[in-house]
Amino acid sequence: MVCCAVSQAQKISFKQSTVNTSTTLWKSPVTATFSFTNKGKAPLVIKDVDPGCGCMTPTWTQGDIAKGAWGEIKVTYDAKMLGHFDRYIDVYTNASSKPVRVRMKGIVSTKLELNVDSLFPYKIDNVAVNTNNIEFPDLHAGDSAKTSILIYNSGDKVYVPQLMHLPPYITMSVRPEKIGRDNFGTIELTAHGADVPELGLTQTSIYVPRFPGDKVGTDNEISVSIVKLSEQKPVSNGKLTPKMQLSTTDLVLKKASTLTNVAKKLGIKTNVLGKVTSKAKMHGKVTITNKGLAPLNLTNIQSFNQAITISVPKTTIGPGESVDMKITVDNRFLGVSKAQPRVLLITDDPKYPKAVINVKFD
Repeated sequence: MVCCAVSQAQKISFKQSTVNTSTTLWKSPVTATFSFTNKGKAPLVIKDVDPGCGCMTPTWTQGDIAKGAWGEIKVTYDAKMLGHFDRYIDVYTNASSKPVRVRMKGIVSTKLELNVDSLFPYKIDNVAVNTNNIEFPDLHAGDSAKTSILIYNSGDKVYVPQLMHLPPYITMSVRPEKIGRDNFGTIELTAHGADVPELGLTQTSIYVPRFPGDKVGTDNEISVSIVKLSEQKPVSNGKLTPKMQLSTTDLVLKKASTLTNVAKKLGIKTNVLGKVTSKAKMHGKVTITNKGLAPLNLTNIQSFNQAITISVPKTTIGPGESVDMKITVDNRFLGVSKAQPRVLLITDDPKYPKAVINVKFD
């Protein structure tokens, strides 16, 4: 279902205007994500998001969203009321004086009415968690950001929730302190911007122990990503400012398995399943154009996933200039990192200081 609001210049198009979160556990907040694209000709701005209830907390992509660019609105429901919930959220933009409505619905229950496998898909022996990849909201040095891990105990013994290799810039709290059989708990994580060591993307791994003295490994690993932004906003000097424009924020590459015929023609060896061998790489590019009247500086370029390498001919782009950012995905490492394949750009464009390019596969 697509919901649109149109003015003479802007058009907001939601990938999905209704999100059903199904059954969630009582007092375990649940988040719905509404992704959208600016399909108009002028920059789009989300002015406000009104859920109409103190039980729901919205966050959204800030600043100007360029033509063709992608953004998202996240709405978190506190799940403190049992039963069905069905809420409409009003989204106010510069595209229209009237809001666009999106919808979030689901069920809050004290029981695991859904299959445990669907609620806690990541198994660590007798412990299961709802995620193996955590991404905190963007934060500045003076900010803190929170997220949580739901954890389920299917074993016979009481489980004490904890984490190993927690970095100094993240603190945790648990409830309850002990989890009985067929019960669940929550580990709440707080990232402290002042303690995050570097600007841009910081990634690490934390681990869920199965028992006291457990070792770390890929089977009990949870990857963590944090983007720290500068306290100082890029300076706007009237009209003499840079203005970044990207050819796309969704780069679609052909999967290796679809390249088999091409590989054979080029003499590249394939395995017995007919797929391109692990040496195969996928290539794409995103064109970065400076539409402003001052040089555009790419102050930080990073990948969320270690399978991705990035190259640009230069990091300062003059007014009216364009450069091609080449993105390469190496199949050998694509499944190693749990983070989604994406590229982060930090710039000195006062209206577009951060951009994320999603790398997708056809």
